[in-house]
Amino acid sequence: MKIPELITYMQGKLLAAEYAVGDGAEARSAARWLAAYLCRCPLRDLPLYSQKELAIEAVAPYLDRLYQGEPLQYVLGETEFMGLKLSCTRAALIPRGDSERLVEAAVELLRDHAAPHIADVCCGGGAFGLALVFYLPRAWANACDISAEALALAKQNRDALGLQERVGFYQGDLLSALPKGERYDFIIANPPYIPSNQLAALPGLAFEPALALDGGPDGLRYYRRLAKEALLYLETGGRLLLEHGDDQGPAVRRVFEEQGFKTVQQYRDYGGRDRGVLVQPR
Repeated sequence: MKIPELITYMQGKLLAAEYAVGDGAEARSAARWLAAYLCRCPLRDLPLYSQKELAIEAVAPYLDRLYQGEPLQYVLGETEFMGLKLSCTRAALIPRGDSERLVEAAVELLRDHAAPHIADVCCGGGAFGLALVFYLPRAWANACDISAEALALAKQNRDALGLQERVGFYQGDLLSALPKGERYDFIIANPPYIPSNQLAALPGLAFEPALALDGGPDGLRYYRRLAKEALLYLETGGRLLLEHGDDQGPAVRRVFEEQGFKTVQQYRDYGGRDRGVLVQPR
């Protein structure tokens, strides 16, 4: 079957299985991404493969996983973040487009810094820290996560991007995992922030690691710890950028202000929702 017909076939199958709650645009998008993956080409080049033929049997295993609700990024084993291709497995959260706004802001904040030393806390598959170092040629970073599986994925992504000399990884609990005595110009963190009692109501996250999602009873457990510990890890003039849930901005700001920080800026994602806050010591 030629690629255009195969895309239409996959879209129909996905809609019949109520993929993305019957959203036709989502189903077609998934079909196109899957076709590009099987053609081993960038999505933008897919029209060049209109005469290529693939057997329906080739797509069946992937469709079966999508029918079960598994995210497309896990099915393909890869995703894009800030224009970078990253391996993506169930060892870590899927990097979201909503987070790109924060990393873009961090790049702008650090662009004129001579050689920024960055810490990426709760790094998961490494998307934040790797993107920062990739787009800031003089930067270097240490990244940490409590999950050995997530760190293995992050190292794989680092090596694929050729950043072995500029990014180190450390396993452990929040900032305490980082090398003793080192201080950072910039700390970026995406800690678990979903309240524990809300996880069951979010079936779309069922395939992602609960360890990276569960933020405790009110979703603020790890922000409180970061607020208490971060001063010991920041250089003079250093700043801390935190992702948070779209309804958590005031609470996260309050947590840090109670520990001697001031809010520098609140950031919204490209959907207009509060997504992160930049703080620094008073």
